[in-house]
Amino acid sequence: MSFCCIMNRFFEFSPAQLRVIVILSALLAILSAYRFLYDYSRVDDNSFRLSVKVADTDYRYAPVFEIDLNLSPADSLELLPGIGPSLAKRIVAFRDSVRFEKPADIMKVRGIGYATFEKIKPYIGVRAW
Repeated sequence: MSFCCIMNRFFEFSPAQLRVIVILSALLAILSAYRFLYDYSRVDDNSFRLSVKVADTDYRYAPVFEIDLNLSPADSLELLPGIGPSLAKRIVAFRDSVRFEKPADIMKVRGIGYATFEKIKPYIGVRAW
């Protein structure tokens, strides 16, 4: 059974009216799909922010997560901005030989300088034992 027969079963439309209904329904489906894809495929700068606003009057941002340099595995260290798989492995190898005492100790790892440290400083910590 075609769409036209089903529609005429409940309503009495002329063939021209049925064509208009089919065209409008198809147009509505296409526009709805376009709008859905447009809304969910564009990159929004705010969706990648790794911090949250502390209060209405306070404009500082607090990190959502803090990674412990002495406990976190390499795949967790890769979540830090500017840290890839090779740097994460170097951090783990470094901490296996020398324990991190403070977050700034990460600059002792080859490949991590002051600029990288400044980028990751809000997201790292060292648990005091």
